[in-house]
Amino acid sequence: MPKAVINDQYINYEIAGVRDFKLRTPALLLHGNGESMKVFAGLVSILASSRGFVLMDSRYQGGSSPAVEGLVPHISYELMADDALKLMEDELGIGEYDIIGYSDGAITAMLMALRSIHVRKLILIGVNSDPSGLKPKTVRAIKKSMSDAQHRKKRIRYELCRMMLEEPKLTKNDLASIICETTVVYGQKDDAIKREHSSQIADAIPHGSFVEIKNAGHEIPITHYKELSELVRSLL
Repeated sequence: MPKAVINDQYINYEIAGVRDFKLRTPALLLHGNGESMKVFAGLVSILASSRGFVLMDSRYQGGSSPAVEGLVPHISYELMADDALKLMEDELGIGEYDIIGYSDGAITAMLMALRSIHVRKLILIGVNSDPSGLKPKTVRAIKKSMSDAQHRKKRIRYELCRMMLEEPKLTKNDLASIICETTVVYGQKDDAIKREHSSQIADAIPHGSFVEIKNAGHEIPITHYKELSELVRSLL
């Protein structure tokens, strides 16, 4: 897989499906916390014959790694958004694209849409706009993981946990400034994100809509990729 040097990081990425981006607007796929582009394998296998995708591993995750030796891990949604913007618009020179973001990737997608006029449409899966959108059980699990990471000196895992507990900090005014067409996708049995919180995000975005997938939990791209594929076909 190719790697681009962006913000002192080797960003691992892959182009799949239809490669003529002038013929068909591509979609950038952004994974969740501590994961990789592999979470979208099912979706890509179904849709690759009809559309193009850019998949990337966010900083310090998957196949992405520091480009500078001894760099202290620092991870934030703003930094991940900047990495992705530079990959799509500077490195690949893509003039218009959609984003399908899952969990952390959905947060990153919103920040990208606030900064770039090149983002056409958003599909946000299992998204929160601030830490209050996390269910109490999820917060407890993150704190436990963070404490364990600190004890074991796993600096990257610690930073990923810290980020989820402290970020993002998107306001209603921020959400109202997202002008592209946006679909918020929520799993009926999501045990990580509060339903009312995701629904309020859709309401706050001017061209936002809310879709619930029955019997799905938080991991929609993995467990319900067929339903997600049909939704993507209808929206993008």
